[in-house]
Amino acid sequence: MKKVLWIMSLLLLPLTMNIQAAGYSIELESANNDLRDQASLQRGAVLFSNYCMACHSLKYMRYNRVARDLGWSDDAVVTEMAHGLSTVTENVMTRMEDGVALEVLGTKVPDLSLMARLKGDDYIYTFLRSYHQNEQGEWDNKVLKGTAMPHVLEGIERHATPDEYAQAARDITNFLAYAGEPSKLERLDLGWKVIAFLLVLLVLLYLLKKEYWRDIKH
Repeated sequence: MKKVLWIMSLLLLPLTMNIQAAGYSIELESANNDLRDQASLQRGAVLFSNYCMACHSLKYMRYNRVARDLGWSDDAVVTEMAHGLSTVTENVMTRMEDGVALEVLGTKVPDLSLMARLKGDDYIYTFLRSYHQNEQGEWDNKVLKGTAMPHVLEGIERHATPDEYAQAARDITNFLAYAGEPSKLERLDLGWKVIAFLLVLLVLLYLLKKEYWRDIKH
């Protein structure tokens, strides 16, 4: 048994090292976002459009899907998110022209469709709230030092209360969590229904088994 445990520990060692290497320089804050909060999702979509779409895209999402899930009409989502620049059947693409990111930022700007699934909600929320000015007066981020991304929410941070700024970051995080898996709530709701069905089936099978074996002597 000791030999087996020793072999398993050796096999799990690389995984443990990877987990430790994936840690961040600061402790991540809890986003506490709620995918059932439709008002938060709508605010997050508008904030994403106003502050993030100048560089980032959600290429796996279409405006009409966002409208259907967030409770908007087709006209409303075009007005609120696309500002009349896209049709409702188009994907949510960046407004930045090709090549501009490399010229201005020195790097390609990532699509954020799956960022919440890749990094997690807490990472996004903490990242948005971790901008600070270094000794040279330049903006940097405690989560991702040396990031090329500017502090796009600086205006909100300057003119809003800390709670309002935190809520704005939470709303954007909530929207990106939704964009990463639009059908998550449907999947979770279906999961509970499946579990309930299996429990009922278990009871019925148990009663059926008792009925079959009732007249059989053991």
